[in-house]
Amino acid sequence: MPTRSCTSCGNSFPSSAERCPHCGQPGLFANVFAAESDSQRLALAERYRLAKEDATARGADSSVQQFEDALKDSRAVIARSSRDMLRLATRDNEIYATFYNLNSAGLRLPEGGKWDILRSVVDSALFPNYKEQIRFAALSLNGVGLSNYGEYSIVLRTDMIAHRTSVFEENSILFMEHHNIRIAEADQLPEGYRAGWEKRARLCVAKLSGRIDATTQTDEYSGLLLRQGATSDEDEFVEVHIWGPLTVRTIEEVNLTDPKSVPRAMIKTIRTKLEEAKVKVN
Repeated sequence: MPTRSCTSCGNSFPSSAERCPHCGQPGLFANVFAAESDSQRLALAERYRLAKEDATARGADSSVQQFEDALKDSRAVIARSSRDMLRLATRDNEIYATFYNLNSAGLRLPEGGKWDILRSVVDSALFPNYKEQIRFAALSLNGVGLSNYGEYSIVLRTDMIAHRTSVFEENSILFMEHHNIRIAEADQLPEGYRAGWEKRARLCVAKLSGRIDATTQTDEYSGLLLRQGATSDEDEFVEVHIWGPLTVRTIEEVNLTDPKSVPRAMIKTIRTKLEEAKVKVN
């Protein structure tokens, strides 16, 4: 089990713990700690360096730099159904629940299908002993999330999540498949594919620079970063991992991407509730 030293009392404790068990001082969020370890940072730095060298060799260095600069304004976006949006917008004490929260509370029946089974295995590997704390989002440049998960795109306030957020190369389940990672190897994941929030642009450059050339236009960046698939397993995106609870106060703005699928009365109610909470609605 990875450990870290308490910055207050100096004693060692499991990196998955939210606070030091010896002195009680809060520690760095475990997902951020994992993403910002020395080995992760060095591995990502090497991937980034190679990507930039390749861009220069292809005459695409200026375009890749513009893409990287644009990513500094990227935001975490969660796509949810109108039903979920209404519940979250209704009052301050409504919490955005995780898959595991809903299951353990008896509010969701596990389907037992491929994705449920794989999600549990993959999350245990990525977030050992703290998977119940992680909320998932996608990185977006235009405020639109993954429509396969719902018609409302919820843009989170960066100042409310940056300190507890890390980013990951792609859908973490598909990452395991693409890298041929077996269950027995799940505790030894390849490094350089996750980063802290402030290094998200570098991760995106390492992943996507090969798709950018000297003719790439700025209006193509959003589609490069997040591509909507016909099904959720065909979506292409950078996965965002956020530690801990989210409420309506964590939301910066909400974008309704498919208004025809939501009853007008519900749209009006959701808008009213969000505006009361001072959330921008588009």
